Amino acid sequence: MNRSQSTLVLHALVVIAALLLLVPALTQALGGQLGYLLSLTVYWLGFCIPVIALHSWKRHDGRLFSEKLAWRDWWVPLLLLLQVVAIGIAAFFQNTTHLTTRGAMLAAAIAIINAPLEEAAWRGGFMVRFVDKPRLGFWLGWLLFTAWHIPLALSHGVAFDGGWVSLVGGAAALGLLWSWIAWRTGSVFWVAIAHVLTNVLTFWVFFDRNGFV
Repeated sequence: MNRSQSTLVLHALVVIAALLLLVPALTQALGGQLGYLLSLTVYWLGFCIPVIALHSWKRHDGRLFSEKLAWRDWWVPLLLLLQVVAIGIAAFFQNTTHLTTRGAMLAAAIAIINAPLEEAAWRGGFMVRFVDKPRLGFWLGWLLFTAWHIPLALSHGVAFDGGWVSLVGGAAALGLLWSWIAWRTGSVFWVAIAHVLTNVLTFWVFFDRNGFV
């Protein structure tokens, strides 16, 4: 790896290591709800935004945030729509009795921030920096994206449906799909939309079941 690639990977590892300490500490000291949201804010400010500024935004080739698809990729929006529907069936509809309007509003607000930042950082940053080593960039980006969810599993005062296996395993499965599509199309546009919708559904359930609102 060259210097910029090593810097990106090291940045991710340092932030993940820091969150392994910060997430349990913040959720225990401030309560699960406030500590969790503050942990997300630290993650956005400490990783996503700096990575976008240093690695993605000014160094992409113009396609990274484009909605245009090659004719051979016409099926991408349909596949992502099916993925969102599958998440809705698996995680959302069985919890409708617990859901509130305020939970939906909070979920939408967090999703609109979180999903584009994550796609531009995890997919975009690695696509830009590892353009000369796409296989390495693909797998490193996916692995580290999955790993960053491990600190969340250490949160105190909140519970994830299915436990840490569901949280980390879901991130791994969805991250693999989104990474494959992003690297194939050269853009994070469509996966960012799918990520937003997925986050709205999953955060809505998570926030309401854990008394965030």
